[in-house]
Amino acid sequence: MRPTSEILKEMREKYFPESVKPVSTRKKKETLLTEYTEYRDRLLDLLTAAGVPYSKEEDDDTYEDYLLSDTEEAPKKKSKKQKATGEADEDLEERLASMKNKLRQKKGPTTERQQKRREAKKMKRSKGVQKLILSSAKNLKNENVKQKKLTNGVVKHEEDGDTKDSKALIKPVKQQPVYNQDGKIVYSKVDFAATPGGKQKKSHQNPKEILKKLKDTKKQINELKEQGETEKAAEMQTDIAWKKAFDKVAGKKVKDDPKLLLKSIKKRKVEKKKAKTKWSERKQKVDYDKDKRQKKRQDNLEKRSKDKKNRKLKKASKKGRIIAGY
Repeated sequence: MRPTSEILKEMREKYFPESVKPVSTRKKKETLLTEYTEYRDRLLDLLTAAGVPYSKEEDDDTYEDYLLSDTEEAPKKKSKKQKATGEADEDLEERLASMKNKLRQKKGPTTERQQKRREAKKMKRSKGVQKLILSSAKNLKNENVKQKKLTNGVVKHEEDGDTKDSKALIKPVKQQPVYNQDGKIVYSKVDFAATPGGKQKKSHQNPKEILKKLKDTKKQINELKEQGETEKAAEMQTDIAWKKAFDKVAGKKVKDDPKLLLKSIKKRKVEKKKAKTKWSERKQKVDYDKDKRQKKRQDNLEKRSKDKKNRKLKKASKKGRIIAGY
């Protein structure tokens, strides 16, 4: 075998003799046309030497068979990854199906009750059923509102069998006032005064007045006994006892001990004395502070007036007026 370098040398000498000759001996090309013809001839010689065949003229129908029509789409080739994922998905589905079958076999056959529940769940999920439920709920709500209006005393006029919901036709019924057990009007719905659990108001009676009442009742009972009307005296005592008992049950404080009442009277007197002393001290302090502030204000006003006079006198002395002391 001959080496490639020798073959290339021979081809250069044969087909490109100008490249072998020195640069000085090269002929200059006169025109582009001559250059083009020479270049073409050389290429043809090279192709014939290499044994490249001539191109055959193909018929028009040869390539049209391979072309797709406008409606058809080219089939997409699946890649290796897609094939692998498809196979994996199929395997997963088969496994899931087998697992479900096993679980069903363990649980046993489904009963009628379970089937009904499943059907009910499916029905709930469906949109048509949901719409029906919502519409029925709205209708029920509207009916309840109408009933409430009727119970609250809202009357509607009917014309030709059809009820009109206009505001002009609705007329509220006048509610009558509600009275308490004591004969007082109750403004709120709940009567807090009648409820036993509610807080009772504290009795702000003076202990002196209570003591006076106790003494008067005792005096009356003693007088009745002296007159010989013991039954009346006994009735009075029983009434007082029952009243005390009822008050205690109601949560009221029963103040019927004269010793405690005297004690509270003394306590009040002491408190009053203390309050008087405190008030007098406070009054004195207020007066003292008031006088102090007034004095300070007066001093400031006097000082301001004096300063003003001095300034005027100084200005006058500077201008040339003779003033004593300046």
